[in-house]
Amino acid sequence: MADEKLVSFLKQVRDHLLYVKSRPGGVRLQLRGADLSHMQIKGFNLSSAVLPQCDFSSSHLEEVSFAMSDLFGANFSGAALPGANFQKADLRGVNFLKANLRRADFEGADLRPGQIVNAPGKGQEVKNRSSLQEAQLDGASFKGADMSHADLTNAAAAGGNFSAANLFSANLSGADLGDANFSGAKLKKAVINGANVAGACFKNADLREALMRNVDLSAADVSGANLQGAVFLKDQGKLPAEVREILAAHIQWINTGGRKGARADFSGKDLTGVDLTASDLSGAVFRGARLDGASLSNAYLALADFREASLRQARLDQAILCGANLAGADLSQAQAAGVDLGPIDLRRPDGAPTGKKWPADLSGAKLEGADLRAGYVKAIPGGGSE
Repeated sequence: MADEKLVSFLKQVRDHLLYVKSRPGGVRLQLRGADLSHMQIKGFNLSSAVLPQCDFSSSHLEEVSFAMSDLFGANFSGAALPGANFQKADLRGVNFLKANLRRADFEGADLRPGQIVNAPGKGQEVKNRSSLQEAQLDGASFKGADMSHADLTNAAAAGGNFSAANLFSANLSGADLGDANFSGAKLKKAVINGANVAGACFKNADLREALMRNVDLSAADVSGANLQGAVFLKDQGKLPAEVREILAAHIQWINTGGRKGARADFSGKDLTGVDLTASDLSGAVFRGARLDGASLSNAYLALADFREASLRQARLDQAILCGANLAGADLSQAQAAGVDLGPIDLRRPDGAPTGKKWPADLSGAKLEGADLRAGYVKAIPGGGSE
């Protein structure tokens, strides 16, 4: 932040402090879309300030109070905010990507998506999720906060307090939620795939229809929780040790975009009767493996390789096999009601869509006696793009 800008901002902060204390000369801090990046202040009281769409990226704002402030659409990406106070603040559509929010207080804050009008009068609007992706949230409190649809993928939230928070349809995939408190939280339709929940408390939480693939709830307290329609591993501890190790490495591979861990490779292995219900094994390799009688119900197996694998009498109910390669696989008498064998959208390494689709391949597969009722089957023999 340039010196002249800092001086001007600090003068406004001084006037705002008088406003907060109801003293003469006080003027409420009001800035819209201002560049406040790389700023360094500590312990300032900016409560009730009006700072929508301001840029605080890479700033150091330790123990600064933004309580009850209007921060709609603000950018705090890469900012250091340990111990900051955001109680009852308007944080709709705010970006906290990779921010340090350890011990920050978000009690009662509004972190719902923010509707931003790009072209007034033309009806062009963008609805941005509040982003806490890869943020450091250890010991932070979100008690009673409205975080519906918020993105917390790969966030470090060990020991965080989310009690009574609204996390409807929020994305917590890959997050570290160890010892976090979600008692009484609303997590209906939340996506918690691959998250660490060891020691977490979900007592009396609403987890209806939540997706928790590769999440072992036996390591968490779910007493009184509503798990109706939720998808999760029943007991990962019962899996063979080798399978657990491969699965753990695969989860890390997914959560880090391939930077760590390793893609699961079960080629040629005997997995007869194994229970991989609700696992995320997208892109995994099962070529020539024996999976007779195995349970893969509700598993996410997009782009998995099952060439020449034996899946006789396997359970694949509600499994997602979009773009999977099942060429030459034996699916005789498999229970696959509601299975999804449709094409998958191909994306570039940065996640951007390519506009192309990759269909599932069932060429040469044996389907005698298989139950595919209510499934979506749009497979092209030989694979390839549509």
